[in-house]
Amino acid sequence: MSYFYKPGLLSGLIVLAGILYLQPYTTELFSAETTASLPSKIDKKKKATLNKLNLLGYILTKSRRAKEVMDSGNEEAVSLLEAAHKHYDTAKLMFDKGDFDKSDLAIQKSLQNISVAFRLVVNKEKEAEIAREQYDSLHSRIKSFSGLFNRLPKDKVKGILDAEKLNALIKKSEAIYQSGEPKQALVPLSEAADMLERALSDARKDETVIYALDFATPEDEYNYELQRNENYTLLINIILDTNPPENRKKLPLIRMLINKNEELVIKADESFKGGAVDEAIILLEKGNKTLVRALRLGGLTL
Repeated sequence: MSYFYKPGLLSGLIVLAGILYLQPYTTELFSAETTASLPSKIDKKKKATLNKLNLLGYILTKSRRAKEVMDSGNEEAVSLLEAAHKHYDTAKLMFDKGDFDKSDLAIQKSLQNISVAFRLVVNKEKEAEIAREQYDSLHSRIKSFSGLFNRLPKDKVKGILDAEKLNALIKKSEAIYQSGEPKQALVPLSEAADMLERALSDARKDETVIYALDFATPEDEYNYELQRNENYTLLINIILDTNPPENRKKLPLIRMLINKNEELVIKADESFKGGAVDEAIILLEKGNKTLVRALRLGGLTL
């Protein structure tokens, strides 16, 4: 499993604004003289083009991201950024001539070049942030996997999981993470998650025996079914995150089953709060069966 992430003019601006370290600025990069000569009622088209020119100028000349690209040594990315500068110069020229349509077209071409150039060069800070988020999510899921595995009958899990290797992988991942390398920490952590998923699949393969569980109160049974539901949901989320090619045609049905379960859980919660605990348990059991169907579609037999 893996746990890793043509703009038009407007979409290009939105994407770039999201990945840049934009700081508020008060001095315009272009048209200081031009704005002074504009009449009091500025034409909307002219003003919109001017705003885009100013943002584009900031991106090209003052953003950290553009500097990263220029310093990256990536010839293709640098060439694209240089082309973006040329389109920017053309856009300014067309603006001065009053041809705002051609200015907008040059701005769009510049943004397209910038978008491709930025994608070619890894944003180290953003990459680390994403890796940290992935690490936290995966670590939490492994904990849930372990809880689900440990609740299985002992005769079903005997000899199918190398607990020593599993713990070693988790400890190795935690040490790498603490050293400041979150992306590298994902490698052993992903392997640990794979081990647990395979063990869960093997333990429940071809299961036909129904194991009776004794609960002190109906509330305890409700909480047990709710915990099962949460664990199954975590497993499905991992399947959706990895998105193997063989699952793509099944995704609409998997999502439909997930939505059906969410409706059942909401109804179960309402019944439980209303004192109808037995009805709530039945609804959760239906939800769990629905999630098991979704997991089977995703390739995990429970």
